[in-house]
Amino acid sequence: MLEIILADLRGIFGNKVLLTPEDIAEIIGISVGQQANLRSEDRFPIPYDDKTGRIKISIYALAEYLANHGRKQVKTALKQETKLSPDKPTRVQKKARKGHLEGEWWALRQRQVIAVINRSLLELELAVNPYEKKKDRTNLKP
Repeated sequence: MLEIILADLRGIFGNKVLLTPEDIAEIIGISVGQQANLRSEDRFPIPYDDKTGRIKISIYALAEYLANHGRKQVKTALKQETKLSPDKPTRVQKKARKGHLEGEWWALRQRQVIAVINRSLLELELAVNPYEKKKDRTNLKP
């Protein structure tokens, strides 16, 4: 793997052995400014030389970093794939089930919903035939 990456880097940079932060910024995905911040915090992941006052990174160190970093990326991707098995719902699926349209919501609220529907039907009947309902009510009283 290291040889393949090194061959690709030589294809990009030619015979250059020492690279600048500008050279590697696009390859590693870290801007020049962020590289400087990481170096000042001693968190820059690639070995570098700054004895001459200019930052120089060896093409071999860059190739080694890319080889190891690529392995880490693959390992984390495999871990994420194994976490998302078809038996377990994803976070998005769990959130979708929390809505008001779930079956549990209907089970809890069906009496209230049916009561509102019955009341509106009764009010509608009274509005259509108000005298018939009054007659029926008077007949029920002794």
